[in-house]
Amino acid sequence: MTYAASAAFVAASLWILSRAKAFDAAARAPALMLAIGAGVSIVYRVVGLPFLPPDWVAAGADVLLAALAFVAAAQFRISRLSSVCPASFRLTMGGAPLFLVVCGLAAFILLPQLTFASAMLVSGALMLNGAAFDRRAVADTPAPAVIKAAVRLESAAILALGITVVYLLEATASAAPGGQPVVAPLLEASIALFTAFAIGGGLGLLAASLGNRLKHKEKRVLLAVGSAVVAFCLTGLLGGHPVIAAMAAGLLWGEQSTAPVTTRVRMRRSAERVIAPAAYLAFGVLLAPRIFQADLLTVVFAVAAITVMRAGPRLAALKKTTLPKESQMFLAWFGGAPGAASALFLISLLDAPAIIAQDAVLTVGALAVTFGVVAARLTSRPLIKSFLKQTALAKKRALFAG
Repeated sequence: MTYAASAAFVAASLWILSRAKAFDAAARAPALMLAIGAGVSIVYRVVGLPFLPPDWVAAGADVLLAALAFVAAAQFRISRLSSVCPASFRLTMGGAPLFLVVCGLAAFILLPQLTFASAMLVSGALMLNGAAFDRRAVADTPAPAVIKAAVRLESAAILALGITVVYLLEATASAAPGGQPVVAPLLEASIALFTAFAIGGGLGLLAASLGNRLKHKEKRVLLAVGSAVVAFCLTGLLGGHPVIAAMAAGLLWGEQSTAPVTTRVRMRRSAERVIAPAAYLAFGVLLAPRIFQADLLTVVFAVAAITVMRAGPRLAALKKTTLPKESQMFLAWFGGAPGAASALFLISLLDAPAIIAQDAVLTVGALAVTFGVVAARLTSRPLIKSFLKQTALAKKRALFAG
């Protein structure tokens, strides 16, 4: 019932604010929303006002994360991703797993407060990129279509396909209740994820099958969204994982639906327009003040995680593509920064006391996400301008050579 009540409350609040266009400016200023949230948190603590129960906070974060996962999964057909956009496929299937391993090992080596399982959990949380502001910056430029497609699809695919892995990592980082085997949390999580995928996938297939018979695009979208909402609420009541159910509904709907790309993109932009600012504001209120608890080693890890450890695996994954060198360098440095999905996942961990070194996980994650958002915001436009200049020069050199 907590999930259903939280879903209703969050949906109603976001609908009211979106109708008032309160998020238009906020969606373009994620770093500002983080700062405002941190300021509100400080004032709140000084005044001594009561905090919301952690289970309600986590349930609200799950609602927003489920919406992001659903619209991300609905962006592509998984069976055609490798042929439609090879760069996105390589970044998802090669770059993201390599980052997960490299970042997790670095966290375990550099940060003595983290166990190996909790270090991998931090790495998994940072793998879930999906901030909207950097993609819009590319979409509004005369960048090559293949680059725009890669920027649009890779973050969606990593979120949709990586969220299940991250929840399994959460289970491995959880301590087993007294008397139970160590693998008990992982087995329980696996059953919950399987249940969620079965329910969400079935409802997504049904929505796609019915929607393909309709002529009105709006009704198709309503059916898809309805399948995700029903999957989220029903799975929560049956003991499955609601976020995975919503993602599965989007993944199977995206695979079977004949909805055009424009409809899918519009769905994602509409969702992120209201969800991303709310996520950054909530993250600033709940977790951003933890950056003041970080030590020097944590700062070093956070900086490395959003720079060399992020760009290196992405560049390695793109090496065998047919993209020009300047395009490979641009995609390696431009995308992959932790965004709204990472922020929401970390917030959801507030209600997971069984996680080993929970406090350290939240502190390290809070610092890395904060650095990632600020760095992405400061560097996105200069990177795009530099890439466009290099692309233009490359075309001129090819023209003269021909």
